[in-house]
Amino acid sequence: MAKKTTVAIAHSDADLGRPADYSREQLDLVKAMIRDIADQTMGGMSNIVKKGDKVLIKINTVIPVPANEGFTTDPRMLESLIELVQEQQPARIQIGERCAMGGDTKNAMDVCGITAIAQRTGVELCPFDNVPFDMYRIDRAISFNEFPVPRPVSEADVYIGMPKMKVHVHTVFTGALKLQFGNLPDYDWMVRCHRDDIYQKIVNLTRAANPKWFIMDSLYACQGNGPFSAYQHDLIKDFNTICGGPDGVAVDTICEALMDWDEPGTNVPSTVLGAQEGLGTNQMDEIELKGAPLDQVKRRFRRQNTVLTGPFPNVKVIYGNTCEAGCKAIIRMQLDQAKENGDLAKLKRPLYVFTGLQFEQINPVDGDVIVVGDCAKSVLERFPDAQYWGSSEEFPNCTPIWANIPERSIATYIRKLTEISQAA
Repeated sequence: MAKKTTVAIAHSDADLGRPADYSREQLDLVKAMIRDIADQTMGGMSNIVKKGDKVLIKINTVIPVPANEGFTTDPRMLESLIELVQEQQPARIQIGERCAMGGDTKNAMDVCGITAIAQRTGVELCPFDNVPFDMYRIDRAISFNEFPVPRPVSEADVYIGMPKMKVHVHTVFTGALKLQFGNLPDYDWMVRCHRDDIYQKIVNLTRAANPKWFIMDSLYACQGNGPFSAYQHDLIKDFNTICGGPDGVAVDTICEALMDWDEPGTNVPSTVLGAQEGLGTNQMDEIELKGAPLDQVKRRFRRQNTVLTGPFPNVKVIYGNTCEAGCKAIIRMQLDQAKENGDLAKLKRPLYVFTGLQFEQINPVDGDVIVVGDCAKSVLERFPDAQYWGSSEEFPNCTPIWANIPERSIATYIRKLTEISQAA
């Protein structure tokens, strides 16, 4: 079959340092890896960026955590890419992002080490919470068909995506396509369609961004229940393998292959949908692979797990029709955290978690009750004293992503239950 696009892979067995701790020599090694991928997929960085271009580099900060935590943009990758772009003498380079859960993106950039890179290289930070947006419309009967796009994205001559490679509890995987989730202005827009229609949303956002090239940030990578898994073994610190190319669908497909998943290109709904809608190819035999041999660098990554009934001591989850990408994922992340912290084992009474549409008569329970998501809100009529995570004026839309905010999270509430029981 004729090849439709090229994806290149680069790997190093050298000591590349850590995201926040590296030497000039180590940075040069990373820079050479990125340069090789640009050469092999585009014939060089000069075919990606021209003199006088306005360049936007889209990164992934998520939340404000130190870079060595490994699930936000790797400063080694960003600094190397900026230097390569600067060699082409662009008119402007901006680093664009909107962090998660309505947080302050500039603060996240500071904590994640992005601000220091911008200062060192002389490029412009562009937190999308502080820019104008223009509405983008897709005139078809699909979910999320009208949404705002940051003006710096639409005005850029060149949009380069630098996604962080993570297995993702909400969306199976986050890579080239999912990166565009951070092109929305606030919590409200980010949480709209954060259900099982999230994959259409991802594809639509990618279409609107019109990216020219992607370089996958995966020297450190995440498996299991990312993006911020409670389990330390989910952070892979020695992958030292990156890939890239102009076709985001193909790049994500090769990431599946690098994670040694069966039938690459078929595991992630947004990748399959992106191919169907013409954003690229998810067929391995249509992708020309260059660089490091796939079979020599791939490694089996654990997939996400949203099973709720069984793995958590002292917890009983009652769910009806529940979105996998919404409330199930949220509950799983929070219970993982409470289990890893040791709090579930300390509960003196069972914890009952209601989520999704409830269709049957609810009997009395012998423990504490929490209700998650708007679909289960009717349960509050039976348990008016239950703790509830759902939509509100402060946090609109049905999927309560705000349940992940540390000081207001489900895991924090469970910790308080253990403290109450210990004090009794």
